[in-house]
Amino acid sequence: MREYTAAPSPLDIPMKLHERLAALASSGIVTLVLDPERLRFLWANASGLKLWKVASLEELSSRDLSDMSAAARTRLAGYVARLREGQTAEETWTVYPGGEPVPLRAFFSGVELDDGRLGLLIQALRVEDTAQVALARSVEALRHASSMVTLLDAQGNALLDNPAALRAFGEGAPFAGRFVDPAVAVALLEAASRGEVASREAAVRTAQGERWHLVEARQVPDPVTGERAVLVQHVDETERRAAERTAEAQARFAAELADALETVQRQQQEILTLSAPILEVATGTLALPVIGALDGPRSEEIAARLLHAVVERTARCIILDLTGAATATAGAAEHIAQLVRSLRLLGTRPIVTGVPPALAQAFAEIGADLSGVMMLRSLRDGIRASAPAGVQLNARHPMT
Repeated sequence: MREYTAAPSPLDIPMKLHERLAALASSGIVTLVLDPERLRFLWANASGLKLWKVASLEELSSRDLSDMSAAARTRLAGYVARLREGQTAEETWTVYPGGEPVPLRAFFSGVELDDGRLGLLIQALRVEDTAQVALARSVEALRHASSMVTLLDAQGNALLDNPAALRAFGEGAPFAGRFVDPAVAVALLEAASRGEVASREAAVRTAQGERWHLVEARQVPDPVTGERAVLVQHVDETERRAAERTAEAQARFAAELADALETVQRQQQEILTLSAPILEVATGTLALPVIGALDGPRSEEIAARLLHAVVERTARCIILDLTGAATATAGAAEHIAQLVRSLRLLGTRPIVTGVPPALAQAFAEIGADLSGVMMLRSLRDGIRASAPAGVQLNARHPMT
């Protein structure tokens, strides 16, 4: 016998989305279906097309909604999470067909798309009442605010989170769980319950990691039930605190560096005083034994100290002893020759002693004019030559 396969019943064939929503096509209530993943409208009734000022569903579907704000994306993600749990959602939205704002009271429910994914079935009514329009503006401003706003009941359970708070802490997270130290949450709620405006800067755990927030809490009435509620605002202060810490660290480093430089300069002065002491060997006679290198900065420092001492002590004779000089360059020879000329301009008689052979050669190479300057072998000879007849000399303590 030939076997026949029964044709499938029309009831067994899944209905397409437009077939399932056919009854709403002529409804005066704006009705749309949004793909929350691809952010495109998949269906709209005549009222929906009229709202968006388009002639056909194809024109509406071609519109790319991917440029919507982060706040709007967060709200849509929250709806999807609720719908997956079998819940519905109701909120006020402001849309901008043709660039004109239209406040709507929107009702969201889940609908299965033709490919099996979850879509958003949106039914909306225009908000015409003046008070409702003002409320819509307030709500819209709150949703796009960068500060994180939460309304809590008296026990600390979240009644409302704006999108910024949802992005930071997620939906349904306990208030105390936001804080690294849960005692901060307790203190804020207790202060608010006493009618205080409490403010704390605290470490919090967010989706972006641990941050520092300035948190303010105050008691307000719940606009729905009239019972006591707590309005909480978070402002992210992480960058400000980091900038302050950086500025403080830089200030400490600058102060430490200044102290270190002052110490180095003081040590350099002490070393210079020891390596080039100015000795008073007789009334009106000073001796400067030079020990070590005579580079530019050190030569200038020695010259400044010696010329100051000449004026201060009214010295008539200066003995420059170069026995311990370690530098025999043309530059060192020029520095010494210049110092000798400066001493003579001050009316002081210079005597140079202990010139090493290499330094004598350097004087010759630069053509230093040392005429009229007494050049002797040793400091002892210089001291004797500087003394007036019959005067006995004794070396004294170095001048500081």
